[in-house]
Amino acid sequence: MCETCRDLLNEALNLALRSEQFEEQERRLSTLAASLDPDAWEESGQFARYVDRHNVVYPHAKIAPASATMHLWVQDQYDKDLASWTQRARAHMMQCRPFNSPPES
Repeated sequence: MCETCRDLLNEALNLALRSEQFEEQERRLSTLAASLDPDAWEESGQFARYVDRHNVVYPHAKIAPASATMHLWVQDQYDKDLASWTQRARAHMMQCRPFNSPPES
C-alpha cells in the first residue's frame, strides 16, 4: 500500500467517525421526538438511563449521551470534506499501481 493510499484510508476512517457522531445526535433527536413529553423525560433523568441501557444493548447504533446542537457549517464542512475525499480517492485509485496491475496468476 502506497503512502497516499494510507493517507486516504486514514482520512476515510476519520470521516466515518464524524458520520457516526452525526448519526448518534440524529438518533437522540428522533428518540426524544417520539416521546409524548420529551422535556419531562429528559428532566427526570429517565432518558439518560434509557440512553445508557440502549448503548449497551445496541453498541452499533448508539444514541448520543448529551445534546450537541449541530451547526449547519459543521454538516456543510463534513459534506465538503467527504466530496473532496471521494474525488481524490477515485483519482488516486485510477492511477495507483496496485489497483491497476493485472491479476497475479
